[in-house]
Amino acid sequence: MAGIDKISRLVSWDDYSVFLAIYNTGSISKAASLMGRTQPTISKRIENLEARLGTLLFTRTTSGMIVTDIGKAMLTHAAAMNRSAANIERMANGHDKAETGDVFIRCLDGLVTDWLMPRLAGLQEKNQGLNLSFYTQNTSGLSPATEPDLAVQFNTNKPMEFVARQLGTLHYVPMVSRAYKEKNGIPRRMEDVVNYHLMYLRRSGLVIDEWEKKTRALRELATPSLSANSCAIILSAVLNGAGISMLPSYMAKLYPDLLMLDYGILYSYNFWLVRSPHTVRLARVNTVADWMLDAFSSTEQPWFQQDYIHPQEFSDIEVVLPQ
Repeated sequence: MAGIDKISRLVSWDDYSVFLAIYNTGSISKAASLMGRTQPTISKRIENLEARLGTLLFTRTTSGMIVTDIGKAMLTHAAAMNRSAANIERMANGHDKAETGDVFIRCLDGLVTDWLMPRLAGLQEKNQGLNLSFYTQNTSGLSPATEPDLAVQFNTNKPMEFVARQLGTLHYVPMVSRAYKEKNGIPRRMEDVVNYHLMYLRRSGLVIDEWEKKTRALRELATPSLSANSCAIILSAVLNGAGISMLPSYMAKLYPDLLMLDYGILYSYNFWLVRSPHTVRLARVNTVADWMLDAFSSTEQPWFQQDYIHPQEFSDIEVVLPQ
C-alpha cells in the first residue's frame, strides 16, 4: 500500500460499482463488458480498492472470481452506496417533472409476458415519449444507472426507505393442455401425478419452502421432466402438450385449451410494487406505476383478488375432479 499515492487511495462510489459488477458476473472480463470499460481498467480498479482496504475481496481462480468472506460482508453496504449514487442522479434529473424519458422496471417474467405486454400498446398510444426497459426478476448485474425505478416482486424485501404496495395475489393451481390429455391421459388422483410429466418452477421468487407438506412430499417423490426458473418457459411447455404444472388461475381466462386438475392443491402468493421514494417526483414513473396498478386491479379482474376465486367463475375452463 505504500506505493499508492493520495489520489488513488481515495475510494469513489464507482469503485464499489466495480466490486458489485465483478461479484454479479463472476469475472473481470464480464464485469468490464457490463460496465462498458476495458478489462485492464476493471482489474486495476479492484486491485486499488483491495489495496485501499488492506484486504482481498476476491479469490482469483481459473473458473472465475470468488468473493471472500470480507467481500460478502461488504455486499449490503456496497449495494446501498450504489443505490444512493443512482438516487442522487435521478433526483437531479427529476425536478423537471418530465412526462417522457426512461423508466426501468424489474418484473416477474410471467406477469410481463402474459399480462403487461398485451396492454403495452394502450400505454404507448397515450404516452409517446416513454422509453420502457423491462428486466425479469432473475436479472443480475445491473449498474446503478439501470437499477429499477419500479419492481414487481413476490416479497417485500427492500431497502428501508423504499415503499411497497400490494398489487394483487396470484393463485396457482395444477393445469394441463387438451393435447396432453388426448395423448397421455391425465391422473385422476393427486397420488398418480408422479407417473406423468411434471414440470416445476425453480424459485423465481416463490417461497416453495412454505408449500403444504403433502404437496412437498409429492415433489420429492417425482422427478420433473422439465424445470426452469422462467414462468414463460413453463407456460409454453404446458400449452404445447409437454406436461402438467402449477399455473396462475388467470391462465384459464387467457388460454381456453387448458384444463384444470382440481385436486385441492392451491398456492397463493401476494405480489408487490416496490419503488424508491424519489420516484414519486418523477411524472413518467408515476404514469407507468398508475398503468400497472390499473392492469392488476382486482375490481375488474377477480383472479387477482386476495381471496381465491375458482377459475370456473370467470372462465369456461374444463375442470377434472379426482376420483
